[in-house]
Amino acid sequence: MLLLLLTLFFQAAAVAQVAIVRTFDDDKIGAPPAGFLTAAGRDAPANRWTVKREGDARVLFHEGASAPADSFAVAILSGAQFADVQVSVRLKATGGARAAGLVWKYQDPMNHYSAQLDLSRQEVAMYRVVSGNRIRLEREDDLELDPDAWHSLKVVQAEGQIRVYLGGIRLFSERDRVPSRPASIGVWVAGDSTVMFDDFRVQYAGGARAPSTNQ
Repeated sequence: MLLLLLTLFFQAAAVAQVAIVRTFDDDKIGAPPAGFLTAAGRDAPANRWTVKREGDARVLFHEGASAPADSFAVAILSGAQFADVQVSVRLKATGGARAAGLVWKYQDPMNHYSAQLDLSRQEVAMYRVVSGNRIRLEREDDLELDPDAWHSLKVVQAEGQIRVYLGGIRLFSERDRVPSRPASIGVWVAGDSTVMFDDFRVQYAGGARAPSTNQ
């Protein structure tokens, strides 16, 4: 019995260390990103996601279009769900509202969490959306960021605590009193924003319980 318990423990620890990394370098240029499902909320234009060449690399590209001010679009990683998770991405916003970020605990466009870097307002904000109602949980403003540069954003959801990082620096943390259950993760954009994403990374951030997969 002890041997079995130790085996299960080390298997869980190994799973916890495995990261899913998407650089899009193997994706077809001009095609939708492989392994992602896209959706839009609040009347945002749909199907604006493709893979594009950027210098010597390939990136996930959301092409902005005219959209309501509060609309948004998401690209959700398919095939895996996490209760506790660490997710990060590099992004560069080049047009529209220049607002983009990460989405997690995602059930559908009406129910999810998001961390949004708004380069026009020079702020990062975190929201919980429940039945379509958006609640702001935290905000950090007056950031003085270069709006034309690449920026890295990271969220860690673990054991009822949410931490948000920008460029490796923690901006804020928030106690999450909503019980976590396995859910999807991905990237988020304001509906009219033109944004490039790269180095999308997801890793289990909990204890011994492994993430679930949907095949």
